[in-house]
Amino acid sequence: MKEHVIHPKKGLKLRKIGKQYMIVEANAEHINMSDVYSLNQTAALLWERIEAGSYTPGELAAWLCSLYDVTPDVILQDVERQLAEWKRFGLID
Repeated sequence: MKEHVIHPKKGLKLRKIGKQYMIVEANAEHINMSDVYSLNQTAALLWERIEAGSYTPGELAAWLCSLYDVTPDVILQDVERQLAEWKRFGLID
């Protein structure tokens, strides 16, 4: 089965305010703070990665394995769970 490439919805930006990471809707004129999605540091790293390029869930999991001492199966499940949540909220295509 071929994996799909993950892309963030256009107009969304990751912002760091203090120690908090948030995804907000932003365009040239303003930032919409009515829908703000809070992320932990690992989720923020994952979001930055999908903003920077075209990756499949498997590639994202392999990349996270290079950063953390966790088994590939566990990381893939975590990545898939996070992506499903973002999809449910309309944050990724």
